[in-house]
Amino acid sequence: MKGLAIFSIVVFHFFQFYPKELEFIAVLDRSGARIALAAVDLFFVVAGFTTSYMMIRQLQKHNLSVSSIDFKSWLIKRLLRIYPAYLLAVFCSLFLYLIFNKFPPFNLDLILSILGLADYKAQVINPGFWFFRVLLQAYLIMPLILPVAIRNPKMILFIGILGGGIVKIIGLSLPHTFWLYPYFLQNNSIGSYWLQLCLGLYWGVIYYYKNNFRKIDYLVSSVSLGIGSALFFLLPSLGINVIYKLGIDLFVTPLIFLLVYLFFTVVKERLKSFKILDFAWDKLSLLGIYSYQIYLIHQPLYFIIFSSLVKPINFNSYLKFFIVLALTIPLLIAYVIMFTHLENWLKKKISFLA
Repeated sequence: MKGLAIFSIVVFHFFQFYPKELEFIAVLDRSGARIALAAVDLFFVVAGFTTSYMMIRQLQKHNLSVSSIDFKSWLIKRLLRIYPAYLLAVFCSLFLYLIFNKFPPFNLDLILSILGLADYKAQVINPGFWFFRVLLQAYLIMPLILPVAIRNPKMILFIGILGGGIVKIIGLSLPHTFWLYPYFLQNNSIGSYWLQLCLGLYWGVIYYYKNNFRKIDYLVSSVSLGIGSALFFLLPSLGINVIYKLGIDLFVTPLIFLLVYLFFTVVKERLKSFKILDFAWDKLSLLGIYSYQIYLIHQPLYFIIFSSLVKPINFNSYLKFFIVLALTIPLLIAYVIMFTHLENWLKKKISFLA
């Protein structure tokens, strides 16, 4: 699921940053935005799911209570997992900018960006680094909400629905020009993904005990999708400008998560005799394993190579597009492989800190 999500995001960003000299590029950019936003939602559901599932499995395995969790140690390990890759991505991005004379000015925004604390407007290295900032917030808030999820999963689901709903209502009521508006839209605070995170925590506990999702999960998620679809068409007639991330994601994400899970489960079981499917499955899983690293470093490559590749190529616009695409794919693969090797080396150097 994470592999599929990161693949969707990388493809969307390709069309987002490619020069809009062709109409179909603009169309794919607009269409891909919806898919990419849903893919980010999946990341936060999966993050909550794996966190609660793995924690409750460890507690049950060792017959421990929730109060025995050493959250200080847990948090340090999480930070040591996400920060080296982030700092390395910052270094690689700045190195690329230095080579191509696009180095940002040294100021407070640059310092905050390097530390992973810059909001979307202050981010001067990579606009996609907002994800790290929100992920960091999710980890910092986890010691407060994870015990609730384990002790009372229904309560964490209620908290998720309530908090997520409040955030979206505030976002809908704010003028788009107001400085707080981006914090309720998508990419500045964990509030934008509050329901997704809490939903994942809820389902992680449920799945541990049931070893599957229940009929009621599919039923409620389907009803939720119906309500969200109705609102998407109804609210504009009332003068309310509705976009996916201003509330509709709350209604759509649960069923998307379940359907993707169901699809992979059915496909793997029904078509397990097909070797080509095993190959695709393994590669998608590999993308999922390195999804965080891929997310961090793929965008700067787009920033740099498109301006360097598109202008010198004097072919038909359509032919030029396919040439740039053919050149981008091996560059991106080589870039990701290099980055993951560097990250593994860096982890070994700082492993004593864990």
